[in-house]
Amino acid sequence: MSYTIPLLKFVAFLDLLAVGLIVPLIPNHVRQMGGNHIYIGLLGSIYAGFQLGSGPLIGSLSDIRGRKEILILTLFVCSIAYLILGLTNSIAVILIVRAVLGLFKQTQLLTKALVPDFEKNERKQSNIYGKMAAISGMGITLGPVIGGHIVEDYPIHGFSFIGGVVSICFLINAGLAMLLPNVNTPAKKKPDKSSSQNVFSTLLSCTKQSFVELSKVKWSKYWTIFMFQASNSFAMGVYYSSYALYLKTQFGLTPKHIGYVVSVQGVIGAVSSFLIGYINSFYGHDEGYTLRNYHVFLLTTLSLLGICLSFNVIMYSILLIPLAIGNAVGRLVTLEMVLKRSHGDHRGTLIGASNSVRSLSGVVAPMIAGMVGEFLGVEYVLYPSFLSLLVGLIISYHYKNRHMKLD
Repeated sequence: MSYTIPLLKFVAFLDLLAVGLIVPLIPNHVRQMGGNHIYIGLLGSIYAGFQLGSGPLIGSLSDIRGRKEILILTLFVCSIAYLILGLTNSIAVILIVRAVLGLFKQTQLLTKALVPDFEKNERKQSNIYGKMAAISGMGITLGPVIGGHIVEDYPIHGFSFIGGVVSICFLINAGLAMLLPNVNTPAKKKPDKSSSQNVFSTLLSCTKQSFVELSKVKWSKYWTIFMFQASNSFAMGVYYSSYALYLKTQFGLTPKHIGYVVSVQGVIGAVSSFLIGYINSFYGHDEGYTLRNYHVFLLTTLSLLGICLSFNVIMYSILLIPLAIGNAVGRLVTLEMVLKRSHGDHRGTLIGASNSVRSLSGVVAPMIAGMVGEFLGVEYVLYPSFLSLLVGLIISYHYKNRHMKLD
């Protein structure tokens, strides 16, 4: 099974490459179709809202029915959805498709949940997660550049062409997922064969069982970690929903140059994720990941404060380096904190819950950023992001000290 981990890494890469091809183009495509800012805002909120509920559900279903099977199913659904997205001329259909994608687009969750099935060594798992995030980051960095060039060269049919390409990418990923070895599903109560003959009955039975599994998780063990994730995700959600307008308004950057800034940030984040094993080597005694978590918040808080106070684009770009490093490492650290406290039976459920925390932030952050920009001005739009990280920094400091006393 030596090929399984590289295969998972490639699936994660192709997934985000495909997403990067089309997602940055959707707002402008909707605007060209006559949509206003409300519709564009709904695109992000609807997707994040459905991700909020589907994360734990898909994760729990994968614990019950098998992670490989659920991965293949979601990839097929996403393939169809992106094909429709590329072909439709209706804003309403686009909003519906975004909702469907919010429900089923959980490739990153499922590939992460599959890693411990094929690699039992926890230290190696950490390195795998880092390399997977790095490779995936390269995909999300290359995608917008390629997609932007295609649409610029073929303004009429470029978006439809990209929709077809993205659909094919998800089909390829589904075929690759079929090559993964079968893993024994934990022994749990499964739907009987008679109900399995009916698709609706099977789905209903699995959903009920998923909620049963959700109720078995001791959520009190994880609320502080989820708070760290919420703080970081909200901060990054505000930042990413505002950076293009901020750079254009404050520094007069063109879309092409904004794309370069984003690509540089993506490359730095990918390299940081790839080097997570090297970074972890400096924290040999930090078994609970609390010190790493505190350092991540310290780095991102200071860098974002500097970005808010930047007086030119050079200073802004330099400060993006520590911000990108902290964001990339921070996501892996909180993932490791969750997995460190979890049991194998609930791994998919907990990773799904983590994704839902990020999705909740994704629903709220664009609205907060929009309100700040509307009533206070674009120059203040990044301050809620800084305040969120500051709260996370304070909590992480106390959490670190409490954990060290217990040790």
